[in-house]
This record gives sequence, C-alpha cells and structure tokens, in this order.
Amino acid sequence: MPPADIPTRDMRFTLDATVPRYWYRGWCHVTRFFDAFSIMFPLGEKFFIDSVKHFRDQIPAETPLAAEITGFIHQEGTHIREHRLYNLRLAAQGAPIDALEALIQLRQQNSLQRVSPATRLALTACLEHYTAILADQLLRHPEILDGADPAMAAIWQWHAIEETEHKAVAFDVFAATEPRPLRRYLVRCGAMLGVSVYFVIDLTYFVYRLAACDRQRGNWREWCRLQWWLFVHPGIFTRVLPAWLFWFAPWFHPNRIDSRAVLQTARRALEEQS
Repeated sequence: MPPADIPTRDMRFTLDATVPRYWYRGWCHVTRFFDAFSIMFPLGEKFFIDSVKHFRDQIPAETPLAAEITGFIHQEGTHIREHRLYNLRLAAQGAPIDALEALIQLRQQNSLQRVSPATRLALTACLEHYTAILADQLLRHPEILDGADPAMAAIWQWHAIEETEHKAVAFDVFAATEPRPLRRYLVRCGAMLGVSVYFVIDLTYFVYRLAACDRQRGNWREWCRLQWWLFVHPGIFTRVLPAWLFWFAPWFHPNRIDSRAVLQTARRALEEQS
C-alpha cells in the first residue's frame, strides 16, 4: 500500500439537547460503550501525539513519513477538541468524567516514570492498532450505526475514517527509530500484551461506572444485550480478533490490512455530509 494520504480537516460537530441520552437505539449499555471510548480519547490521543513528537526530529523533513506525522498530529488534535465537547455533554448528564480521566492520568504518569520513550511509542502503536481495527469494522459495516442518532453516528464515522488514514504513522515512526528488527519485534509484542490487559480492564470499568451513573448497573438485560452486541451480532470484538492476532506476525504492518476501498467509500459519504 502506498504512503498514507492524511488530510487535515477541521470538522466540528454540534451536540444539542435533541440528542437522546441513550443515542444508540435507546440502548443504555451499548451507548455507554461508545461513550467510554470518548472519555478515553482526549488524554489518550494527547499521549499519542507526545509519543510521536518525541521522535519527530529523527525523521528527515523531506520524507513522506514527516508529512504523515504532521497529518497525524493535526487529526489527533482535532479528535481531542471534538471529544472534549462530546464529554462535556456526558458530564452534564452526571458522568464522572474527572474521576475516570484521573485513572487515565495515573496510567500515563506510571508510563512516563517506568518506561522509555521508545516503549511509549510502541504502546502508542499498539493502541493505534486497536482504534484502527475497530474503525475498520465501522467502515466495512456501516450498518453497525443504523439506528444511532445521526449527529452521534457522524462523529464516529468521521473518527473511524481518520483513524484509518493515520493508522500506520506511530508504527512507522517506531520502525524508523528502532533499527534492530528483533528488538523491535519483541518490544511491540510485549507492549501489545501489556496494553491489552489494561485496555480491557479500563474499558470495562468505564462502562460499569457510566451504567452506575445511570442507575443501570443491575440491569442484566442491558448487560446481556451489550455482550451479544460485542461478541455475536454485530460481534465487533469477535470480528477484530484475527486483526488483533495479526499484530504478532513478524511481517505485520498496519497497511497489510487493506482498507483502501472502504475508506474511499466512507470519504465520499463524509464529503457529501459536509
């Protein structure tokens, strides 16, 4: 696949009182699954930007990767802005945004104290792989968002497009700045195993806390619906498992998961909406 085309858009979304509290088909826990991701994004994507920027001076300015880093930083910065506005809406509903962000900050502070910049870059590449393979599902199966409030569906479709556009940047910076193939492979595999544990634990906890805020933590029907949605139909987590495992192949590269056709279709739809 050729070098990424990473546009620098300035998308802005308006989330007003017409957006339902449970904007995904009226389903509490599935809505909160998406909302939990939104809470993670502002601090998470700042971490991604900082991890990549640390190595920016090591990438020759005239190379395609240098231009891709610029696009990556712009897109992630826009995601931070829009998801902070999204999260203000959640805070107005009583969601414990500050407490959940404090957990993310603690994770990041531990990372800054305990691991090297190269490992933080590897962690970034791992988390970018997570967002990319989940985004790929939204692009390949746009019907996943059928029944969602149009304003919320638009945010997630846009975010999926941009995660797909810059999915290889952190990986390529890591590859360019760690020239030893065996060490690069071992670091990225170890990073993925570690980050996966915390990712699943934190995501589960965030959804639980949001459900508790809604006084729905004992709603077993909604919990079962969420599990069915995640693992059976549409089964997003089940579908992404092969792509997650592909990370551990020595020949892995994000662009080997070819999203060009679905990305082109999604871009056209985004342009028509703009």
